[in-house]
Formats: sequence, structure tokens, C-alpha cells
Amino acid sequence: MGSNASVAQCEGNTCIDVSADQDNNQVVITVQKGKSRSSSTRAPQPVATPGLKKPWIPWLPGPASTAKPRPRPTITVRPRVKTISGSQISDQVKSLLPKGGIITQPLGDALVQQPINFMTNTPQIFTTVIIVLGVPITIHLTPIFEWDFGDGNKSTTKLPGAPYPLALIKNTYKTSGEKNVLLTTRWSGFWRAGALGAPINGSITQKVQKRIMVRPGAITYRP
Repeated sequence: MGSNASVAQCEGNTCIDVSADQDNNQVVITVQKGKSRSSSTRAPQPVATPGLKKPWIPWLPGPASTAKPRPRPTITVRPRVKTISGSQISDQVKSLLPKGGIITQPLGDALVQQPINFMTNTPQIFTTVIIVLGVPITIHLTPIFEWDFGDGNKSTTKLPGAPYPLALIKNTYKTSGEKNVLLTTRWSGFWRAGALGAPINGSITQKVQKRIMVRPGAITYRP
């Protein structure tokens, strides 16, 4: 899904818009400084009206000119517009955006019918400042974690998990074999520049995966 339409926030002659382009997985910041475009206008030219022709007398000064000066056309001032996208801001944000891994307890192989604790070391908040046209724009992002445990079970949470004994994110495998665990982190939030601020449309997505081996549980022999 692509980014949604957004409305730029304006203060004085500065307008700012921040959105997350999900198709290209990047943040797009647009800053516009200057007055809005104005069309060039001209006043109508004066039209001379016919009158009586007065005789010219050499020793008298000539008649005063009554022609009105022509007004100068209004100069169109185009606002300065700068859009930071692609590698300019995407690389900057992605290089700073933390990407945690998948941690499981127990650390070794898992056992069938035994709960496995999952967590990630991704922080729950990220803040950075981007300078556009001399305007510092603070970006605040928080993650949502989408877990796919590789056996059909899934979980979505705002919490990164916790170690035992809390074990906030758990899954119990019913079959043995290698399981591919996928963690999708979606960052979203808001931006602020002085008195201006608004939610960021869309999100930035990160994916990390880990393969774990699930061994058969202990077999108890009963005669």
C-alpha cells in the first residue's frame, strides 16, 4: 500500500509535509518557503481622448504632459520548494533507525509442546532530526511488531517482549522440524518543526528472520 494523501502544515511562509512512502520504504519530506505564486498583472493603458487643437505660440511654454506613467508589472515570486526523498533521506533515516534481532529462550533448540519465549532488542522509540532548507525537523517513530512463528501462528504487539519469567511473547510448536520465524517491524509516528507538527502518513518496514530447530520431546516408555 502506498503513502496516503496528506495536508502540509504551514507557519508564515514555510510549509512542511512529511510522509512515509511504503512502496519505496522511505520517508519523504517536502519543505516550501516563500509566498504562494502570484500572477503578473497589468493596469489598463490610458486612452487619449480627442480635444480641440490649441494654436502654438512660440514664446509660451508648451502644454504640460498629462500622460500617466505606465505601472510596472507585478513580479511573480516562486516559492523555494525542496523535496528530500530517495537516497537523500532514506539512507540517512535507515542508517540511524535501529534494527534489532530475534532472541529466543531457551537459546538452543526448542522442544515440541514446550513454550518458547520470543523477544527482540529493537527499542520502543526512535527520534532523529533532519535539516531541510535550514529548518530542523524532528521525527519521532515508534514500532509495531508482527511475529510469524513459522507454524501458522502469528502475533502483533507494541511490546518487544521480555525475558523469563515475564515471557510476554510465547509460542508452542506441535510438530518438530526447522521453523522460519519472521519479525516485521513497522515504524510510524509524527514530525515536529517549531510550532508545526502532524502525524506521518504511512510507515517504514523492517524485516528480520531466524531459523530455529524444534526437536521431538522426550518419550516416556510405558509397558
